[in-house]
Amino acid sequence: MLAAWRPLNGRPSLAPAAAALLLLSCGGATPGVPSPGLGAPTLSSPADDSVAPARPVLAVNNVATTANAARTYDFQVAETESGLTGPADALFTTATGVPEGSNGRTSFQIVRDLRSGGRYFWRARAVQSGTAGAWSGTFRFRTEATTNAPPVIQSITGPPRAEARDDVPVSAVVQDQETNPANLVYEWSAAGGSFGGTGPSVRWTAPSVTAPTAFDLTLTVIERYTVAIAGGGEEIHENRVTGKITVHVNDSSREITTLSTTFIDDFLHSDRSPEFCVRNFTDSCADDKQMELNEIRDNRRLFINDSARSTMGPGSIAFYDARSSRLPVPVSQSAFADFRAPCRFARTSKVDGMFGFSTGTCQLTHVYENWQWRQCQSHFLNPSSSSTIFSRFPF
Repeated sequence: MLAAWRPLNGRPSLAPAAAALLLLSCGGATPGVPSPGLGAPTLSSPADDSVAPARPVLAVNNVATTANAARTYDFQVAETESGLTGPADALFTTATGVPEGSNGRTSFQIVRDLRSGGRYFWRARAVQSGTAGAWSGTFRFRTEATTNAPPVIQSITGPPRAEARDDVPVSAVVQDQETNPANLVYEWSAAGGSFGGTGPSVRWTAPSVTAPTAFDLTLTVIERYTVAIAGGGEEIHENRVTGKITVHVNDSSREITTLSTTFIDDFLHSDRSPEFCVRNFTDSCADDKQMELNEIRDNRRLFINDSARSTMGPGSIAFYDARSSRLPVPVSQSAFADFRAPCRFARTSKVDGMFGFSTGTCQLTHVYENWQWRQCQSHFLNPSSSSTIFSRFPF
């Protein structure tokens, strides 16, 4: 009541109710308190649960009012719906004092970069003469997913050569613009053998082989990511890239033994031509190959070999780094091999018809080239001498 007053410093004082009425008439309400006479704008675009560009324009339909005072609009954007009503630092971006548009809509363009494929929530309100209206309802949208660059396999490292049943390390270096390489999927495959381990570094066990064989060790790197789709929702997309290295697998002991026994068998069969006998000799030992050819021709001219009564025992193989230095090395690193086996050859002389045996050690050397073993030389080590004597066939 206006009558409810008391002197203050000798002058009449307004009652509390009257003071409050005077404040309201002077526009003393703050924007933080919604005005009961100012409605909330309706959100227009982006439509709820739609896909928007990376920097979308947020548009609202202006509030309906008979007041002629100028109006502005506030916009709020957050990455979660609760962020709109939480502390200020939970908001992704805001805009205040955006002038009302003249065409019945008011717009605000976000100038910060939004996450590709990210979900955002937004709302708006009108402000008139310093008085804020109610907040609108909340819409959500997803930004368009930008082109997701596929992973890049920078390198795959492994040995170029392995022995059958060897266990060898294989590793890859992979980079991706969006995804931590540790979170990518790594799939290793090969036509033979088996892989142990997961991720960019594994071990591969070479298979058994009967002949020199090349195996492609293939790595497929998979990146999976989420993409928003029109009309709401999302789907999983993936990028796949592949790379490979080739590992040449040998069973060197088997190869060399086969080459050696094949040559001896060919040599002992006098009906086989000299040219046929040297088919497995390499041209890189050209002089030796020609000499072998000449010696076999001499044998065919002078003797008739008796393959049924000739024998060659089990052999041993030594592996070296090279023909010149002959330093012992692991088989998978060798480039030169020396096969030796006890042998006993039977033959009949075409000159005098005499039959006889030659007993000693057969030595056959081999070189590794083009991922396989080839023959280089053959010698007969005569046991009758105290020193090693290299004699070429025909004994």
